[in-house]
Amino acid sequence: MTNKQLTIILCGIVVLLGFSFGIYGHFNKKSEAISRLAQENSSVFNRAQAPTYGPQDAKVRIVEFFDPACETCRAFYPIVKQIVDGHQGKVQLVVRLVPFHKGSDVAAKILIAAHQQNLFFPVATVVLNSQDEWAAHDQPNPERIWTFLKGSSLDAVKAKQYAGSPEAEATLKQDMDDANT
Repeated sequence: MTNKQLTIILCGIVVLLGFSFGIYGHFNKKSEAISRLAQENSSVFNRAQAPTYGPQDAKVRIVEFFDPACETCRAFYPIVKQIVDGHQGKVQLVVRLVPFHKGSDVAAKILIAAHQQNLFFPVATVVLNSQDEWAAHDQPNPERIWTFLKGSSLDAVKAKQYAGSPEAEATLKQDMDDANT
């Protein structure tokens, strides 16, 4: 092997090593930036008032910004719960309410009131299962939700009172603000 060939091989190795260190540094910096961003905005995803499904110490947390009148949300809700159930102890679902559709603010406040009675998920199931009946996008009638909740464990009198409270409105506003963030 000549000196010229050896020099070319060594230059190639140096270039390859430099490229490898550059790639490593780039992805390391990107990973650090993502971690820093997640830490800075962790309060957006972790609110004490948010309903959770799954263990608190789960390594994976899915934060779902959820509109009770949204057909897509209705379609994905059971799938996300199945993911949590299928990975016992490893995944947690956090639900944040974002009433984008007309009338869904009333439904969201009903869910907030249900959460006060530790009944968010059973009531959410009823709300979603009856969505076709109350959430017609041309003329929604979310007050009909109360009729679908008869016979459930929800104390409707307390729930109606809480749904109309400033606390429920503040929770909903916080969720919307966080969704915008």
